Amino acid sequence: MTMPGCMHMRISCLATIMTLATITLLGCGGGTTTVQPEASVQPEPFELQGAWLYLGPSDGPHTLEISNGSMAYADINGAWSSNWTIKEYDNGLHHFQVVFETGTGTYLPVGQTMSGTYVLNGQILTVQLANGLGSYSPVQSPGSCTEGSTLIPDCRIYVKQN
Repeated sequence: MTMPGCMHMRISCLATIMTLATITLLGCGGGTTTVQPEASVQPEPFELQGAWLYLGPSDGPHTLEISNGSMAYADINGAWSSNWTIKEYDNGLHHFQVVFETGTGTYLPVGQTMSGTYVLNGQILTVQLANGLGSYSPVQSPGSCTEGSTLIPDCRIYVKQN
């Protein structure tokens, strides 16, 4: 009649092993363990971060400051400014999406949401903007914003400021 005692011993031993395994997995303190989701990995910084000076071809002189998830345009003479939130960007595909936040004066660029493609060649940045999110017009003429003698609409050229 040792059978019931042996079964009790096996169940007791199994319960002890499970308890020790649980304590070990919880870090012996019985506290909770926070698992960091993969989304917490910091994305690659936007390669256009920094200060830019507008070179042309058609808007008035202004600066563009890209930092901490935002773009800030400002007229050189203080006549206007606009602030945009960077919704997303892709350094590999050379595009971004921005959403309008605030503006003063007759600010540029005009729109509530914009998508942009860009070509970065050394210190020269060529940007092709399009209204709306997800419409990525290709940069047709990097470094010039002209096709022959015709200006390309919504194309802008900047130089990196040090």
